[in-house]
Amino acid sequence: MTGKRHEPRREEYGFIVEIPTRWSDNDMFGHINNVQYYRFFEVVVVRFLAERAKIDIMTAPVIPYAAESLCRFRRQASFPDVIEGALKVEHLGNSSVRWGLALFRRGDADAVADGHWVHVFVDRESGRPLPIPGPLRETFEALRSTPGG
Repeated sequence: MTGKRHEPRREEYGFIVEIPTRWSDNDMFGHINNVQYYRFFEVVVVRFLAERAKIDIMTAPVIPYAAESLCRFRRQASFPDVIEGALKVEHLGNSSVRWGLALFRRGDADAVADGHWVHVFVDRESGRPLPIPGPLRETFEALRSTPGG
């Protein structure tokens, strides 16, 4: 591989939430277990969808299905760190969105992990892809137009 991989910076992300770690998030090596990073990504995405996009995942007629995810582990974190989960829109398609995600220790400029998550929006009943509804698209576009989004 040539060149250095981009280091995510907090200012690139338009939505940030705090995620307290728990003792049980640590593994036998004393740092956050790799599985937890995906759970932290999920917290960020679900909070964004609930708080900013105002989608009720339990009842909405059009819902997001995860189609792809990636996590790059960069630095250690461990309990009792507070994680700041960050989200931006990297790509907005007809029926899909690619979220750019990063996790930072509270106050740190350098990410402990970063990656992406692709959601495809589908009809709840049929499971078939549908265009992202207008109000959701507008919310995603607004995030895309913020720094880094």
